[in-house]
Amino acid sequence: MKADIYAHEGQGIQCVYRNEKWLVCIKNWKPDNDINGLYRLEVHRETDEQFILVHGQAILIVADRKDNQFDIELIRMEAGKVYNVPQDIWFYTIMEKDAIMMYVQDANTTEENSEYCNLNEAELAYIRARAGEILNT
Repeated sequence: MKADIYAHEGQGIQCVYRNEKWLVCIKNWKPDNDINGLYRLEVHRETDEQFILVHGQAILIVADRKDNQFDIELIRMEAGKVYNVPQDIWFYTIMEKDAIMMYVQDANTTEENSEYCNLNEAELAYIRARAGEILNT
């Protein structure tokens, strides 16, 4: 018997497994996942995405968008728990430099069925202040 083993030790995201139904990625810290590098949220219009914190500290940002404004919630992630972001929910993650997470998503998630939206200064200030409180507790 043989098992395939995957790892990623570099910065950012590496999709380590893919088949016709889903893909698995390892996500390490990168500048736009830093509390001071964050500038946008993303949404998948046709698929959910699951996140699992493996090590370190991270925050999952989820939001609804109405009238060109985000209603934002920050969730302190706990290692070993699965966090599902349903389709049509805006999201992003904040990670400390030593954090490692994994995510699983439908293999049909593409740029064509996803969107990105920059946060305004008030939204960024709120996220940074709230994230700072969460990470320091």
